Amino acid sequence: MRYLIGIGTYMGMDDSIGLRIAEAIAERGLDRGFRAIDLPGNLLDVLHYFDADTEVVLVVDSARMGLEPGAYRFFSAEDVVTHKALDGISTHEGDLMKVLDLARELDLDIPPITLLGIEPAVIEPEMGLSPDLEREFDTYLDVAVGFFEVRGGAAAHE
Repeated sequence: MRYLIGIGTYMGMDDSIGLRIAEAIAERGLDRGFRAIDLPGNLLDVLHYFDADTEVVLVVDSARMGLEPGAYRFFSAEDVVTHKALDGISTHEGDLMKVLDLARELDLDIPPITLLGIEPAVIEPEMGLSPDLEREFDTYLDVAVGFFEVRGGAAAHE
């Protein structure tokens, strides 16, 4: 199985972009050959998709990368340096890198993972998307779906 997993929080403006992309792909029937999942809560739930049957996972999330608001990049988990100061793993604080560390400690089958990071313009405790991300929303859908079409399930990335 192949998965697109959108993560974030709805009450964080642009931090909701991953969730909104996963929802839109499912609602519009664009998830051909993969399954779109939105994980708005406990990030530990991503571990449910780590098994021998998972071919590839694309995680979509907002990411502060020092780019212009709305810009996006594909990258691997190994390329990420997290700056979150967390004491451990909690169901209330999400850090994908810590979840991946836990998966390694538990000796889970970690599939090839690529991240689609989208530079946020606004991270505030409000609903919605900033105009920058709203304007590019269909582009994000295209590149996310295109990840699976171009790679045909392979985990290669730029």
